[in-house]
Amino acid sequence: MAIPVWLDCDPGHDDATAILLAGHTPGLKLLGVSTIGGNQTLAKVTKNALDVLDAVGLSHIDVVAGQPRPLMRKPMLCPEIHGDSGLDGPAGGRLLPRSCRQPLPGKAVNVMFEAIAAAHAELLKEHQAATAGGECGGGGGGGEAGCPRVRLVCTGALTNAALLLTLYPEASEWVEVVLMGGAMGVGNTGPVMEFNIQTDPEAAKIVFESGVPLTMVPLEVTHTVLATPQVLADIGAGGSDTATTTNTTATTSNSNSASSTLRDAASTAALAAAGGGAAAVAAALAASAASPFRHAIQELLLFFADTYKHVFKFDDPPLHDPVAVAYVIAPQLFEVRRMRVDIETISPLSAGQTVCDVWGQSPLPPNADVALAVDVPAFWRLLLEAVARADAVSPLNGGGGSGSSSSKRQ
Repeated sequence: MAIPVWLDCDPGHDDATAILLAGHTPGLKLLGVSTIGGNQTLAKVTKNALDVLDAVGLSHIDVVAGQPRPLMRKPMLCPEIHGDSGLDGPAGGRLLPRSCRQPLPGKAVNVMFEAIAAAHAELLKEHQAATAGGECGGGGGGGEAGCPRVRLVCTGALTNAALLLTLYPEASEWVEVVLMGGAMGVGNTGPVMEFNIQTDPEAAKIVFESGVPLTMVPLEVTHTVLATPQVLADIGAGGSDTATTTNTTATTSNSNSASSTLRDAASTAALAAAGGGAAAVAAALAASAASPFRHAIQELLLFFADTYKHVFKFDDPPLHDPVAVAYVIAPQLFEVRRMRVDIETISPLSAGQTVCDVWGQSPLPPNADVALAVDVPAFWRLLLEAVARADAVSPLNGGGGSGSSSSKRQ
């Protein structure tokens, strides 16, 4: 059974790659996309979601605009991280062509509920057929002994998710939440606060205390997934033999390996020679990319480079949001620990902190699985494969993509 996924996001560069990964991975069925104000205003991130879906060849996927602001707080935006459009290129200005589509009408929480309810009903039917009419455990809701659940993947503030679980409590029996957010220690937009949770702590508290199965992919994990020069070269090179560093177990012919090594070495040398920040690196990469689409993905990954180098002292920019999608695809790639996670909502110093009870000292029961580590090379293999599928159908390449028709929409 394909895993149905609803993606709630605030595109955002890393949200864009989360959309790509969710929509171009066999075994996942992307039901739709809802947006939430965060990386930029709701209007801007909603337009960005439509732009991304069209650019990656997923124009059949609908978008609905969610909440423009947190439940109880003033909006927080990140123009210093994502630019004025929320999806700027390394040289400034909007990165992708504008979509001519419009978001769906209506409230996001209602659209989400209807899509999730229909997908869960289909899962229940498939489960009963596969088990000769066997019933699901836990009242038909799911869990280990029950039916598969719809995955609600959240890569922005949890406002939409909190409203869904509050207005439609039955949805907690149908969904499993996987979120990119939180930190076990040091934050990124506050001393101990990660941006998505800090934006709407009250919504996060609702979700974490809802009883829904929940997996948190924190900064400690996503900060290990770095867009190194070799990764950028692999993405730009194209073809099935590109993953020289990210896929060390791949076996190719000697000629393919040699050509891949030459391409990667040339791209890496260009990166090293550029030396003028993300915009200069993007310009150096343009000549080596196998297609306009692949170059656009390189630029998405590069956008954080200057900020993370100057503010956070990272030599290479991390990629956050698609790591949560990767957990849905291949949870075996992650080291995960069950623990209690509480959300600080009162302190003026740390509102939005995810207080993770690593050593089991809280009297409260565990309520989340927290990712501690990910197999980074395996993650990049998943993303490279999704990029190749999207490259085959992307209109950015002209004529519907750079690949063969046999590689088109999965």
